[in-house]
Amino acid sequence: MRTRTKFVLLGCATVAMGVASACQKAGAPAAAATIVSQADATAAADATEAAWTSMDKAKIESVYAQNVVAFDPSDPPLSTTWENWDKLQAGYAAMKIDHMSAPDRNIQLLDADTFIVSGTGDMTSSSGKVKQVSMRFTDVYRRQADGRWLIVNEHVSMKPAAPAA
Repeated sequence: MRTRTKFVLLGCATVAMGVASACQKAGAPAAAATIVSQADATAAADATEAAWTSMDKAKIESVYAQNVVAFDPSDPPLSTTWENWDKLQAGYAAMKIDHMSAPDRNIQLLDADTFIVSGTGDMTSSSGKVKQVSMRFTDVYRRQADGRWLIVNEHVSMKPAAPAA
C-alpha cells in the first residue's frame, strides 16, 4: 500500500509540475504582448497636446471618447455626459490657447489597451483674454475598436500659483 501511495503522489506531483510549466510558458509571451508601446502612447499624448492648442473645438473634442468622464477646472462637478463636455470644450476653445509645455509629463503603460498620462502644464494664449494658465492633469487613454486612442477619463486642476518672493 505504501508503494502504491508513493506512485499516486509522485504521479500527481508530476502532473501538477507539468501544468504549472505549461501555464508559465503560455503566459510568458502573452505578458510581453499585453503592453501598449511607449511610441504609440507618446504619439497619442503628443496628438492630444496639439489638439489642445489648436483653438479648434472639433479638434479638441476629437481626442475624447463620447463617454468621457472628467473633472474640468472651469466647472467643478464631474462631467458625465457628452452634452456637458461639449459645452465645456466650447469654453476652453474660446480661451484661444495656442501653446503648451508639459515638462514633467509621465506616461504609465498599463496593458494593450490602456495607458495614463499625468503631469503639469503651462498654457499660453497670444490672442485670448487669459494669457497664461498652469494646470495639473491626468488622462486615461483607452484603445477604441477602430484603433484610435481616446481619453476616457480626465482630471484637470489649476496648479497653485508660486508664492511671492
